[in-house]
Amino acid sequence: MEAHVLHPWPVTRAEAFAIQEEMAARIEPGGGGGDPGLIAAVDTAHGFGGVTLYACAVAITFPELEEVERVFYHAPLRFPYEPGLLYFREGPIITGALSRLACAPGLIIVQGHGLAHPRQCGVACHVGLVFDRPTIGCARRLLSGKHRPVAAAKGSWQPIIIGSREVGVAYRSRAEVKPIYISPGHRCDIAQARDVVVRSLRGFRLPEPLRLAHSQVNKYKRRHERGNRTKSTVTDATN
Repeated sequence: MEAHVLHPWPVTRAEAFAIQEEMAARIEPGGGGGDPGLIAAVDTAHGFGGVTLYACAVAITFPELEEVERVFYHAPLRFPYEPGLLYFREGPIITGALSRLACAPGLIIVQGHGLAHPRQCGVACHVGLVFDRPTIGCARRLLSGKHRPVAAAKGSWQPIIIGSREVGVAYRSRAEVKPIYISPGHRCDIAQARDVVVRSLRGFRLPEPLRLAHSQVNKYKRRHERGNRTKSTVTDATN
């Protein structure tokens, strides 16, 4: 997939906030376009010491959920951790992985938030704008907004509200397990985001595309860092 450069990379928090506000104005509504046919999901893992970030993007047929392609990418982190500014920290690695996909998915699921964000421009919104594709944010924790208590039964849900705006849903994907937080990014609406995620569940807390990306990126990180430690040991032994 081809990634588009939308803005200069920020150096300060103020610059990042200004870019988020500009990008939020570019987000397009969507939904109702039928099944995407092919979904990409991307997740990340921090390396030892938090210096390097690893990403895995998987492409999966929908609704069959059969894997078509899997790619990896890693690079040093260059932006400090700041709540609400995840894209500026992890975005280059996330887009680096997605750019390696040879296929053209019709929708992207990102580990993180979309509109359920303090400035209604989470990492899923940015990724959707960069690739001009419908995107969904799916996260384990709520970043912004409020919702009423979600019943303990699987399939229970409550809308996430910021101010007077509904921005996503808190959804109980497994009984008695903490809910996941689903919010649309770019060219997607809440109904489509919930529908795609729910139909992608296979008995785990996370939807299957994101669960696979999560599992594979951690395996990739372990292989890469184990290989680096082995090389370091061999070098030290020969010096």
